[in-house]
Amino acid sequence: MAVPRFPRAWIAYAALLTAAVVIGEFGNILRGEPVTWLMAANWVVTLALLTATWGYAMQRAIGNAAYWRRVFWILLVATALMLARVAAASTTALVLVLGFMVALLPAYVAAFRYGFRSPHVWLPHPGQSS
Repeated sequence: MAVPRFPRAWIAYAALLTAAVVIGEFGNILRGEPVTWLMAANWVVTLALLTATWGYAMQRAIGNAAYWRRVFWILLVATALMLARVAAASTTALVLVLGFMVALLPAYVAAFRYGFRSPHVWLPHPGQSS
């Protein structure tokens, strides 16, 4: 079972990551970057990663475990495709993005633990309809 050892740290991480993402994306829009299908897809993937991170940090069921197991693999594939696209663009961009990925690693750990290692989260609780 993967109950977070430091629940307050996970909550703080989720809050900081959420703030960084919102500020970053809001900044992109304010700079006038066009909203492309790729940007919209990135928002969906990012929202899924943030939701899994918050679910794990708060130890709350959002949906069901089978859904989050599938989402975890989708996140990995989407990230690999993004890294391949960036690598094709330039080595400098790849190094920069890999640096950002280090900060995102705990979110991927949380997403994995949420779907695969938190059976207690998915148990029905008294008064909860199934």
